[in-house]
Amino acid sequence: MTRANSCSVTAGQVLAQGKKLNEANYIACHSADGKGWPPHYPPLDGNRTLTMKETVNPIRIVLNGGFAPGTAGNPRPKGMPPYSHLMDDYEVAAVVSYLRNSWGNKAPPVTASEVNKYRGVPLD
Repeated sequence: MTRANSCSVTAGQVLAQGKKLNEANYIACHSADGKGWPPHYPPLDGNRTLTMKETVNPIRIVLNGGFAPGTAGNPRPKGMPPYSHLMDDYEVAAVVSYLRNSWGNKAPPVTASEVNKYRGVPLD
């Protein structure tokens, strides 16, 4: 999908692109069936963060990565790297939309403008 033709892209095409991005970037950690490898790599199947009405959390996790705090019981937690420098707004929207609608997850798709809204927001 390119920006020039993004207005004519169907939902099916967006999800297909999101599936390709998922396979290229997330399957090794979160598995093809979305079950993950707990506790280090959380499941995406049934993950409430993905299916909530507000899309800020999954968008920011893809953009900025996700890192659990180190604790005595888990002194070297695994983390997810950021993809903001690798994916544009359309690609992030496609992969988040795919994750929100795979393995039984059902949630509205994410738009590139939603992604863009959070791309420049500083992390606390």
